[in-house]
Amino acid sequence: MSVEAASNSSDQSGLKPFLAKYNFKLGEASDEYIARRKRQMVLFMSSAALTIFASRFAYKSTISRQYIPTLFQGNHAPPLSYNFATDAAVAVGTGTLLCGSVSSMVIFGSCWILDVSNFKEFGWKMKSMMGGYEKERELSKLPMDEESAYIQDGLNDILEGKYDFDEDGTEEGK
Repeated sequence: MSVEAASNSSDQSGLKPFLAKYNFKLGEASDEYIARRKRQMVLFMSSAALTIFASRFAYKSTISRQYIPTLFQGNHAPPLSYNFATDAAVAVGTGTLLCGSVSSMVIFGSCWILDVSNFKEFGWKMKSMMGGYEKERELSKLPMDEESAYIQDGLNDILEGKYDFDEDGTEEGK
């Protein structure tokens, strides 16, 4: 048993009694589920920390570029040493960093709330939330039109091996 696994099991063994003592539902959950939720929380908290860092960086870079004239200087003209290209590059980079960090925080937070860990689970969750299973059942009860039935029967025949095609593409005996 590795040191990491031993420390993880000791964390889990100390966590479960605590959760059970205070009557949390998570106290009855499996270790895999607790680890999964912990990973989702860490992703969200990491993206939140990145968002805080990015917003602080944006604030500092904005304040540092601010032009404050001295006593007898006009406030309508920026100093001669001002570089518009650098200012634009910093603004675009900062805006991109802020947008990415806030988006990741929203995405990871939503996944944590919805208990989603991958794209397949996201698809299942969205399908169930939007009533996809009920709509699927309703559609299966509707009568099928003639063309769709013909195509479906043809595909079923091919899958069942009722058709045998040679290399020329002609059909051999049924």
